[in-house]
Amino acid sequence: MYRTLVLSLTLVACGDKADDTAIATEYSWPGGVFQFSSTAVDDECLDGGFVPLFLPEGEGTTSDWDYTIEIPSWEDMESGSTYSIDLQEPFTAMEITVTQGDADGQAVMTGAQQTGVAFDEDNYPGCTVDMGIDALILLDGPDNVHGFATLSIDSADGEFCPEFAYPCDVSLDFTGLTVE
Repeated sequence: MYRTLVLSLTLVACGDKADDTAIATEYSWPGGVFQFSSTAVDDECLDGGFVPLFLPEGEGTTSDWDYTIEIPSWEDMESGSTYSIDLQEPFTAMEITVTQGDADGQAVMTGAQQTGVAFDEDNYPGCTVDMGIDALILLDGPDNVHGFATLSIDSADGEFCPEFAYPCDVSLDFTGLTVE
């Protein structure tokens, strides 16, 4: 009886592979050029002082970035894709590296640095900050993405700068729609 049961289980386990309907496919994403928009800002540095940079009309609104952003294809992210992007004033061009994240459909942006950013010229004239920027971009489909960026402020300079606790973070939520 034991041998018959073992033989039966072996035959079932070695069944015809043509019956398998789940075939693993490699993840693919084409990349493209996107119009990004800020959707929310959490300012842990200055009680909302950074909100006007990303949401000039205030919280609860969205704001398109001045420049479009290229996101490389999934295949190009595998070994890391390094290039320059522009966001919006008062930021300047910066070099970033985009790599595949820990799961399919996650892109990780690292390496961005900004120095001398005037964050609120009206309230703090001449005050500039230095920061690093990292982001997680979720590739929702070939035409749309969303993500989360962390701007880590590590210094401020200027006569009229407010008191900062260093380092401090500003979290930015964004969406993006393809333009090309």
